Amino acid sequence: MSEPIPALSVRQPWAELIISGQKTIELRTWATDHRGQLWLHAGKRQDPQLEARFGLSTAFRGGFIGVVELSAIVPMDSRRWSSWQGRHRDAGPYQPGMFGWILKNPRRLKTPIPAPGALGLFVPSPQLQSQLQLALDSD
Repeated sequence: MSEPIPALSVRQPWAELIISGQKTIELRTWATDHRGQLWLHAGKRQDPQLEARFGLSTAFRGGFIGVVELSAIVPMDSRRWSSWQGRHRDAGPYQPGMFGWILKNPRRLKTPIPAPGALGLFVPSPQLQSQLQLALDSD
């Protein structure tokens, strides 16, 4: 059996922007040694103003929406922040201590799979891993 794929929970509308390929950098205050596939989980919390800004107020929440590849993590500085703003879609000011998670090859599940998320990187249960892999392979 292959190694389980870890998951990352991301609030909407960011999760939808990632899975649709419009957001290729996710900002985090922490880094990880993991590189490779990540299950993308759309968190349950709503941010109506932000969702309306991107026209994504009906985006799925509360489960897995696909898989994405984490290719690198780089510390953000003010220069990177400015030049990469279009890739991370955050219009806010530069904040020290952030890391840019470089994401590529998003693949959306045909049907989202409702499930709880968690903070940090987390590994879905073996049963959920199988369900996610089956859903991904059937696309």
